[in-house]
Amino acid sequence: MKKILTGVKPTGDQMHLGNLLGAVLPFKKLAEKNDSAIFIADLHALTSVKSAEDLKRNTHEMALTYFSIFGIDTPVHIFRQSDIPLIPKLNWILNNVTPYSLMLRAHSFKDSLFNDALQKQKEGERNAGKETANEFNKKYKNHPFNDDNEISSQVDSIYAEQFKKVPILNMGVFNYPILMAADILAYDTDIVPVGQDQKQHLEMTRDIAKAFNKTYKTDIFKLPTEYIEKDVATLPGIDGRKMSKSYGNFIGLFDDDKTLKKKVMSIVTDSKGVDDIKNPDECNVFALIRTFATPVRVESIRAKYLAPGYGYGHAKLELLEILTEYLKPYHDARAMLEKNPELIEAKLQEGARIMNARIEAKMQKVKEVVGL
Repeated sequence: MKKILTGVKPTGDQMHLGNLLGAVLPFKKLAEKNDSAIFIADLHALTSVKSAEDLKRNTHEMALTYFSIFGIDTPVHIFRQSDIPLIPKLNWILNNVTPYSLMLRAHSFKDSLFNDALQKQKEGERNAGKETANEFNKKYKNHPFNDDNEISSQVDSIYAEQFKKVPILNMGVFNYPILMAADILAYDTDIVPVGQDQKQHLEMTRDIAKAFNKTYKTDIFKLPTEYIEKDVATLPGIDGRKMSKSYGNFIGLFDDDKTLKKKVMSIVTDSKGVDDIKNPDECNVFALIRTFATPVRVESIRAKYLAPGYGYGHAKLELLEILTEYLKPYHDARAMLEKNPELIEAKLQEGARIMNARIEAKMQKVKEVVGL
């Protein structure tokens, strides 16, 4: 049985059906066969969330969402990152074996830097933005940083110029991958499910583990591997593009009946009329039907597309019925937990107790190795 760990950042964004099918349910399937844990990354969230109220609300909402999906009696350990006090200590220890140049290669840092510049362009503040970002990208992003290369004065000057023109990013953003490495390495994690865009974080975690092991001539940290789901479900949003929070075209996991109906009925289709023959495989509505309906019903609706007298309005009403039925267990579980919030808190604390016990033994060895 492998130890599997994943983290979820409480940003306040509602989970949508694309998240559910593309990431959460595949993890749930994997978790059931292994020793698995999910941490709510409230420490990571401090890089962007600056309101105590927002952070507490977002963290509770994330816990509510995951217990609604996994069940309150799930064997998966769900806990708050901040309830593991030894994680920040390990984070600091790892800071001291992590090369500066490794952090400069982090996509998360460079993307945040570019995004700040582009945001300033939109706001028109202090003449920052596109030109700076393009210059930075051209001269810095592809620079071959590694332990054997010195950072050129040219790159340093671009950094300095960039930081004059945009708000300086906090060090939490810069050190983000080290805290992530601490999260993963603390529990002797074997496998971390990630998306393709997060693969670099696992590579950096392995680099940090190797650096620690080499520095202290030990093998205390095992090297975790990433698990990338090969057949990730990609759902169309209501506008036909990939369902995404950034496009605002998503169907939320916990949308109420009125909102769900409004979104379903607004799904973009072509202009064919009720009596026109339609190609179901080129229809956004049918793509969602095919994903959430039973095979028998999918074939029944497919036949209707291929005959006159069946319009997109009919298909949307059937999709609404299908989604309502599919989402009901999640909605019912959420309603129960909303009435009993103490159940969530008790399970979070239980998860923290179990994970704290695991990290204490590991950290005792780490402290002995480094001389603390």
